Amino acid sequence: MKRFIILACGVMTAVCLFGCSLFDGDDDMELTPEEIESVSGNVPMVSSGGGVSAIETLQIYTIDSREEQLVPLKVPLDAERVTPEFIMNKVLENIDEKIVVNEIKVEKSRIYVSFSDEYPPIKKCSETFETLILDCVSNSLLDNLSYVDEVVFRAEKGAYHSSNYTFEPDEVYSTK
Repeated sequence: MKRFIILACGVMTAVCLFGCSLFDGDDDMELTPEEIESVSGNVPMVSSGGGVSAIETLQIYTIDSREEQLVPLKVPLDAERVTPEFIMNKVLENIDEKIVVNEIKVEKSRIYVSFSDEYPPIKKCSETFETLILDCVSNSLLDNLSYVDEVVFRAEKGAYHSSNYTFEPDEVYSTK
């Protein structure tokens, strides 16, 4: 299994290095400052990247439960728009544990993610695994949304509170 992960990481690195040279640097998935104000309804369309016939991918993070570490993962971009909800769905699909997100809200350059009080990472979760979940979500959002600079986690009833962590209602968990 360890050899497979090392091989997969090597292949992903090679694809990333080679794939980056195919594009001219235009980032068609980014929002302009004017669009940031109305991000909930006006997310830009994703283009095909100058006619290259390749499957568009998005890099998110998942968790290697055996090694207890974050692992980058490329997933197919099977939507016309890259939204916080799309990224969150891809992250949750690739984590073995059931995690329920009640709300995702963007205000200015800050994204708020509210977790259910009944599921991990808030309930029934070790400190290590909880940290991995929070890092996985925050890194995936920050890496893929140019208009988001800060991630704030909350519980469905307000401030984030678990047996391992307690955050204020607007306490920033991570930044770019």
